[in-house]
Amino acid sequence: MKKYLISTALLAASAYAASVTVDPSATAQKVTGFGGASVYYQSWIKNLPAEDQEAIFDTAFTGLNLSLLRVGNWYQDEDATKLQDDIDIVKAAKKRLGDHMKIQMSSWSAPAKLKPSGNLNGKVDGQKIKSQNTLKPSNSDPYGKYVYSDFANWWKKSLEAYKAAGISPDYISLQNEPDMEADYEETLFEPTETNEIAGYKEALNAVYDAVKGQTKLLGPEPLGIGYSNFEKYAKELDANKLDGYAYHLYHAGDGNDNSGNNYLDPENFRKPMKAIADVYGKGDKPIIMTEFCPMLDEPREKDMLGLAQIMQIGFTDGRLSGYIAWQLFWGYHSQMISVCPGAGWDLDGSGKFVCDEAGFKIHPEYHAMRHYSKFVNPGASVIASTTAEANLKTVAFLSASGDSVTTVLVNTGSAAIQLENPAIAGYGLITAVQSKENGLKSKNVTISNCTVLPARSITTLVYKKGATVDLVANCKDETSDSSYVEPIIVPTDDVVIVDYTTSTDVSGWQAMSDKLSDVTYGTTAIDGIAGYASVPLAGCDQSEESCGYQNQLLNISAEGAKALSSCASLVITMRSQGTSDAYVNVGGAAGSSWVDYEYGKLAAGSKWSETKVSLKKEGENGSTALTFNSEAAGIYIAKIVATGCTGTGSAIKMAHRSVINDSKMQAYIFDMNGNLVWKGLKSEALNENGTLKPSIRQGAYILKTKANVQRVIKK
Repeated sequence: MKKYLISTALLAASAYAASVTVDPSATAQKVTGFGGASVYYQSWIKNLPAEDQEAIFDTAFTGLNLSLLRVGNWYQDEDATKLQDDIDIVKAAKKRLGDHMKIQMSSWSAPAKLKPSGNLNGKVDGQKIKSQNTLKPSNSDPYGKYVYSDFANWWKKSLEAYKAAGISPDYISLQNEPDMEADYEETLFEPTETNEIAGYKEALNAVYDAVKGQTKLLGPEPLGIGYSNFEKYAKELDANKLDGYAYHLYHAGDGNDNSGNNYLDPENFRKPMKAIADVYGKGDKPIIMTEFCPMLDEPREKDMLGLAQIMQIGFTDGRLSGYIAWQLFWGYHSQMISVCPGAGWDLDGSGKFVCDEAGFKIHPEYHAMRHYSKFVNPGASVIASTTAEANLKTVAFLSASGDSVTTVLVNTGSAAIQLENPAIAGYGLITAVQSKENGLKSKNVTISNCTVLPARSITTLVYKKGATVDLVANCKDETSDSSYVEPIIVPTDDVVIVDYTTSTDVSGWQAMSDKLSDVTYGTTAIDGIAGYASVPLAGCDQSEESCGYQNQLLNISAEGAKALSSCASLVITMRSQGTSDAYVNVGGAAGSSWVDYEYGKLAAGSKWSETKVSLKKEGENGSTALTFNSEAAGIYIAKIVATGCTGTGSAIKMAHRSVINDSKMQAYIFDMNGNLVWKGLKSEALNENGTLKPSIRQGAYILKTKANVQRVIKK
């Protein structure tokens, strides 16, 4: 067994040395693919102008080289005409990628007629009842006490309808998150049937018999992998009836159940992923992570490295064969690509997310996925790669034919790392791509036998058998060429408004209605948090005269008021007091110059959630209090933090920026892969309608000046 070493080279300024060992002969699991989901917002994509549709499909499918696309089974009412948007999107993907891209389909709910409630989301008279949100009981079904045969026949008819319409799923999951009680469409399954809930085991047996030979079955696809949740289902199933295993990552156990936090601390996933891999990853059945996202209102730069590291953990200790991010397309706060159907379009009805124009934009996680999907194809094998450097996370792949090696290197530290490329006998470096947090993304790097990995960056190195290796004397960071202007990063701090995980003082709360009880301090641990404010709310329709608007007021310090005026957002860690999600209106009060509330902020019913509230409408003086109201009965609040505050330490400074006319500035046009395609004055680049003048191919581009960055289109 021969190993190849990435050895240290001459140190560049501010970089330190590290080494990585890559062993192409030590092969592990094979790769099924990399992808994203197109489950909601399909009609928004189809509402885009034709040229924007083509550009978004080029960006999503060709740009990412996707090998897995997750879609939903929306044949609940057996009306094939409702499938047209999905059909068009899949057709666009297949046009670009052919059979390279496989389709994975999950069902969100059985047809309403197969459920006791007669309702897709299980409600009876507006109330959620668990026993009404499963399959109907049966006294004659051969598989058990519920209508498993009818459910299986519906799946069979669904596949036939989709196939006739042009979609033939390569993999299906009979139920998305069978353990998740939600307000949206769903069907609950216990691992095996009980007197109240249908069993996943029995449903799998029925569906397997109905569709075997037509597609492959994945399961059990639970909400998360903490608390041995996946194992509770998987151990009950007949492994011969599954072609692969699937799960989501919305909780990791041991109190690590906040999606946004886990993105910033991906190591929370290593232990539960490895536990599953040690039992279910030793055979030839693939394990595919089929859904996960940060669950935040707005994308974060840090989530690019978060996704890259989660995938690195998954494909090493987790023995994953595939990874499907949740939001390939989304209406707003997308992981990878967000869509605006047209100017003035209110994306969620709240007035917060309103399009300036029709189009789309890509986000940092797009580039994290691209570092894997663009360069590693199905059939490749994961190979051994190790390093002693704690801040450097590595994973490597050998192509199916053995003619190339791809290594993904994630530098999670705050300092650059310099290392020499692996001297793999018979292989030479042909491609190097880097993405830098708060810097250039998917940038081709011209390097030969050495490289510098910038702080907080992802680097993909591709080696080809038979390629020659050119030697150079020194290494340097080439993520930025002479035409690239590094963004100016203003140092920011967080200001803690309240933190009930360390303080028991809830005296700042004031009920603004005699119908509301006082806020109290809670100490009974909920998902690992044992300190929080218990905030009673209206619990009734506030538009009704008998209920009326009932606010809870939180008085804040002078420093907190300054934070509201100078920071970018509030991040509130909260949770519903009920099992259903609560939606809370949050606003400034007591002299506030906010224009209005932020409406409908999520307090999840199943876990703690981080909700972001924009401070863009806050005035210069800041509010001296925050106010909360909701038709929910109450919420728990663990922490409120102001983020994106300009200044250093505890000092809070006002940021005033003037509007700059950059029409006469030097401008640069990059394609979506970060390649420079044109430069000149900005006035020479744009038509009056904002489209591009230069003679370049049609599509979407990034136009940059020293003062501004914007997405533009060549028609």
